[in-house]
Amino acid sequence: MVNLSEFPEYLAAVPAAAAGDLASARSSFALLFARIEAEAGSEQLAFVLLLMADVEAQAGNAEKALSLHERALAIDNSNPLTRLNCAKSLLGRLNNSALALTRLQEAESLLASSAWHPNGQDMPRQWYEQQIQAARQRALAV
Repeated sequence: MVNLSEFPEYLAAVPAAAAGDLASARSSFALLFARIEAEAGSEQLAFVLLLMADVEAQAGNAEKALSLHERALAIDNSNPLTRLNCAKSLLGRLNNSALALTRLQEAESLLASSAWHPNGQDMPRQWYEQQIQAARQRALAV
């Protein structure tokens, strides 16, 4: 597992995205992904892809953002956190409540299945349930 904050690309990409410098954020995230692809865990790779998706959504590139979501889900397919983060992203700039609700249902199914094997770094099941419920309420309020 790598520590993303040790990579200058990560330290450049996050503030660039927050400041709306999407070209710099896009470039830095792409470089970061290329650097960590061979050594990072699936959860970290998916997290970076979701950050990249948020940049694309901010830029108005919904199709590219959704494609990055799909890549993240394919890489980290047994982690409810990836599906939860994807749902939250869908509720943000992509404004796609229907797909967000699907991702939340998938996260709940993973939590209830034998496919999810929490490790010492995972949040407790109750946290996931609270986050899923809050996101569901937000999706249904739209």
